[in-house]
Amino acid sequence: MRTRHYCLTILLLSTLLFSACSNTSEVGENTTVVVTPAIKGSSASLKVGDILEIQIPTIPTEGYEWQVEDLDTNILALQGNSEYVKDTSENSAGGTTILQFKAVGAGKTNISLIYTNAATAGNLALTMKTFGMSVEVTEAD
Repeated sequence: MRTRHYCLTILLLSTLLFSACSNTSEVGENTTVVVTPAIKGSSASLKVGDILEIQIPTIPTEGYEWQVEDLDTNILALQGNSEYVKDTSENSAGGTTILQFKAVGAGKTNISLIYTNAATAGNLALTMKTFGMSVEVTEAD
């Protein structure tokens, strides 16, 4: 029975991981663009002042967290720390990690995230979990 629940949880998280989801919602004059991992990769177009919200399905591992590995901070700036939201449904083993970036300048950049244990002095303990996407930011009207 436990194996069945574990398999169903993995299947659910895999489905979430491989399904593309991108939507926008108005926040005053700025827009928030929400992106989740997709099989064919992800991309987003923003205007200066907009918010990019990346939502990554995560099964937490003690000491590990999603960290920015590559980002042009002249174009996008990380807003605060990542936030983990636990899935409270029955038989869930994970949840969603949310990272927000503000578009601060025009241009094109890539975002690379890795799931790592930063507490290991000098050497990052890596997993095979990564996320990457391209972002284009244009000047606001």
